Amino acid sequence: MLQQTQVDTVLPYYSRWLERFPTLASLAASGEDDVLHLWSGLGYYNRARNFRKASIEVVAEFGGEIPRSYADLIRLPGIGRYMAGAILSIAFNKPYPVVDGNVRRVLARYNGWTEPKDAQIWEDATDIVQAFSPRVVNQGMMELGAVICTPKSPRCEDCPWQGACAARAAGNADQIPSARKRPATIRVDLTAVIDRNSRGILMKEDKGLWEFPLLSACPPGLEKLGHCRHAITHHRIEVDVCRGKLPDPAGYRRVRFEDMPVTSLTRKIYGIFDQDSRPKSSPAD
Repeated sequence: MLQQTQVDTVLPYYSRWLERFPTLASLAASGEDDVLHLWSGLGYYNRARNFRKASIEVVAEFGGEIPRSYADLIRLPGIGRYMAGAILSIAFNKPYPVVDGNVRRVLARYNGWTEPKDAQIWEDATDIVQAFSPRVVNQGMMELGAVICTPKSPRCEDCPWQGACAARAAGNADQIPSARKRPATIRVDLTAVIDRNSRGILMKEDKGLWEFPLLSACPPGLEKLGHCRHAITHHRIEVDVCRGKLPDPAGYRRVRFEDMPVTSLTRKIYGIFDQDSRPKSSPAD
């Protein structure tokens, strides 16, 4: 859950997840709809799908116990070099590195590498983790980068490595590592149509998640309720929210919104509709 998602956002999801799926066996026995519903709003939904698939394999092949072999872990759905290293080092204290953005920045500054290669960073992280307690080193470097060796205005005076840091000595920690060029932001303009009657609201399923009709423009005769925006990677999505009858409902079903696993964008869209649909309170006499 913490991959590409902040801790404050994750915590309530984590608590609900453990309550619903206290073991890998309970997750493996669940349906994908249940998993996606509980994950709704966290984004990057392949994380949830792969988590469930991996749990099924772990239960079937390893009796529900997380394998302690890198070769076994790396072939599970959704587990790459970073995740395998995190599991093996933090859970089992095995000497495997964990390189995220924070660790990359810490090692680049420590060594004075302005434009470090990924292989260079991983090799250095491997050397360090093999020399000390893997569990302590990996978590310590991630925390160091998150709290002290920050991207802007690093707190070098509070860093335990300040005496041996090349960037600190050169006075150029703010410039290391060089910022990676980000792709240009692409704007996408859409119109969401909310078509609800006594039998439910029109939605369709896409890869296990449900969404409202999204059109390029608001059809004639529909009422515009409001506007929301959403960012996904380098896309900025601008959405007008309209209410009324969808001209072509083919491919859509009447469902109960609260029962459907949805994305955070779909929740934003429904929030505008829900707010407008609530009874307006009258002024006190």
